[in-house]
Amino acid sequence: MMDFSSRKIQAIAAGIALLVIIAGIVIYHARGSRPEATRQGMAGGEVASSSALRPDSPPAGRAAPDGCLGKAIAVKLGAADFRIPGSPALTLVVGAGVDDDIDFSTREGIGKGCSQPVVTAKAIALNFDAMDKNWGVPADWRAGFCGDLSNEAMRFLCLGEDRQAGTPRRLAVATVYDPKDFDGETMFHRPAPQLANFTAWKQEMAKAGTSPPVQPDGAFDVYPGGIWFERDAGKPLLFSCDTDSFPVTGQHYCIGSLDLDGGLRARVEFRTVTGKVGAEAAAAAEHLRTLLAAWR
Repeated sequence: MMDFSSRKIQAIAAGIALLVIIAGIVIYHARGSRPEATRQGMAGGEVASSSALRPDSPPAGRAAPDGCLGKAIAVKLGAADFRIPGSPALTLVVGAGVDDDIDFSTREGIGKGCSQPVVTAKAIALNFDAMDKNWGVPADWRAGFCGDLSNEAMRFLCLGEDRQAGTPRRLAVATVYDPKDFDGETMFHRPAPQLANFTAWKQEMAKAGTSPPVQPDGAFDVYPGGIWFERDAGKPLLFSCDTDSFPVTGQHYCIGSLDLDGGLRARVEFRTVTGKVGAEAAAAAEHLRTLLAAWR
């Protein structure tokens, strides 16, 4: 057995503890299950389920989509301006509690959003699973807006990624916010790993002359505890999955964070269905970037 100095042992112990903090609570999702999140801590205590992930409205008769939805919703987030289709995936976080949110999967939310020329938001929350419901607002929206799929962003909203019929979307949830103004992680029970914490841990390990074991996975390095870090990227995707064993098999659920242009940050939740977790993560992140670029 190799002997280590007390300095290295302390560094390793500190590193493991910090890595646990980075990973957060162990991610547990049933395969193909709908993601869960809550808005909490924003008004001093826990509140009800996030409107971004609330169940859909009761079935309603088909109706023509509201005119403002076709023109897109003007949204200001930090210093960035967006024009976003008012799809059922969209919730705009504008206040301190769930009741303040503008949830476009409900008739009430559509009316509230369409009544404002510009919505100043704390976060843009997207629940892509809501797009696939076969009744109510999602069915109405698809009937009105999914006829022309020549636009890549619209095609993603309507169909998701290239996937077999009946399989869930890869990119499940994305929440975009300006970390200078709002901590988007307060909306969720399970924290996403954060680049600042991960970088600090790596620096401490380097000072101690100790390097953690790393396994490559495509464009990512995989660290102990099931942490994937996108190497050689200016704004790397950092995420953790509900597995830390290799080779990876089966379906898994992953949660990560990604810095974006303009000082914005995204929390992303996605599913993997192959052993190439890094490739699937990169595809999910690219789909989100494509949507945001189309909406700028």
